[in-house]
Amino acid sequence: MLRPGRLGARPPLPVLLLPLLLAARGAAAQETELSVTAELVPTSSWNISSELDKDSFLTLDEPMNNITTSLGQTAELHCRVSGNPPPTIRWFKNDAPVVQEPRRISFRATNYGSRLRIRNLDTTDTGYFQCVATNGKKVVSTTGVLFVKFGPPPTASPGSSTQRQKF
Repeated sequence: MLRPGRLGARPPLPVLLLPLLLAARGAAAQETELSVTAELVPTSSWNISSELDKDSFLTLDEPMNNITTSLGQTAELHCRVSGNPPPTIRWFKNDAPVVQEPRRISFRATNYGSRLRIRNLDTTDTGYFQCVATNGKKVVSTTGVLFVKFGPPPTASPGSSTQRQKF
């Protein structure tokens, strides 16, 4: 709540106009009756802090990996974020919203943020994928590249346990 005399507090417009209105009243006192009401009401929250704001945060916990894989495979992209209030996450491919397709393209909330899964990959799935997380206080994002190549799926080589590659 704003209090008169508090550093950074700004009185509302009616209080600022009061001296002008009183001067006008003196000049026209015999012609009209003038009534002025002043009320201290905050008009914006630019100088008011809240206990809720103090504990709010949004963090990108890990950047998104780039993935190279082959036709027909499945790719999973992970958006690892945390925040208070909990963030809302949106997915984009080449700056356009990702549209879910039953049994092929899906995204869902996870305990670490969100996961985008694309099954039965085609070369047209190649692109820049971005997740954007917002919690009303802050926005964070991360981008990864999915590259779908022609040819057989990658085979596990000694010491390798995944078909995803970072590049």
